[in-house]
Amino acid sequence: MTRQIPLTRHRRITPLHAAGGVLIILAAILSYGGLQQSFRPYTERIEEAVESGRSVQLVGFLGSAGAYDAQGRFTFVLEDEMGHRVTVVSREPKPSHFELATSIVVIGRYDNEHHVFLADQVLVKCPSKYHEQDAAR
Repeated sequence: MTRQIPLTRHRRITPLHAAGGVLIILAAILSYGGLQQSFRPYTERIEEAVESGRSVQLVGFLGSAGAYDAQGRFTFVLEDEMGHRVTVVSREPKPSHFELATSIVVIGRYDNEHHVFLADQVLVKCPSKYHEQDAAR
């Protein structure tokens, strides 16, 4: 007598498999949420940064020379292309070549309570020394 082998196997989902599936789905959802939180949009308009309510990269031009306040924070005024201005407060020291900057990118968020932009980072774009060498030739 020959024994017949079934062509299909029916597997049951065990509680362990179900828990593993739920953990994978939960990890995917949390990863997506974390990625959305870490994404910082880039804007050239101060009012977009104010309205967003989240961390952004704001680019503008130097509106004041900057100074240190009583708490030791570096503050300056940033101006966008529309002429709007915002006071930027940074806990980092003043970047080198700050006064020579052709544009400034501040990464942080707008504080509605104090009406200032709280910068986590201040990046300056300075004229390149290579352009100066080309002009001299």
